[in-house]
Amino acid sequence: MTGLYDEQASRWPAPTAPSAKWHLWHVARWSDIVQSTLCPVANGEADLSNKGPQLWEALGIADEWGFLLPMPGKLGGGTGLGNTEAANLRLPDMIRIVGYSRSTFELCEMRFSQIDEGLFESDFYDWDGVRLQVGDAMFGHISHINRHLGMIEAIKGVLGLDGSATD
Repeated sequence: MTGLYDEQASRWPAPTAPSAKWHLWHVARWSDIVQSTLCPVANGEADLSNKGPQLWEALGIADEWGFLLPMPGKLGGGTGLGNTEAANLRLPDMIRIVGYSRSTFELCEMRFSQIDEGLFESDFYDWDGVRLQVGDAMFGHISHINRHLGMIEAIKGVLGLDGSATD
């Protein structure tokens, strides 16, 4: 999130518009959830209902950041939170958010790169335990990230900052 200081990234431009920091945390959590779900597929496991480890849990990030467990929202990723609950989530500074985000994005990208053409159309069980094709889950996650990146760009504009098109 170039061009945003912690104070700017933490600002909610309106009571119904989460901060850029919240959006980044949210897509990072979901990247961690998605990579965990794709782990058995990428590793060629027979039981595709298994889940791999999440960085969030393996590194004890919730404890380090002082979050109570269970984490809020669907699967602890923030989905479904009301605006008040999301606004009251005490996210750490941008250095930590960006560090976690980079790690989960890299791990998710690694999982995606392990999915070859044969696996792309295979069925597996997603994060909700729903059977669907691997490629549909991958495209769905990429689409989800892009929506939130667009929201971050809009927030930067509301804050009077240039967006990535001008970077």
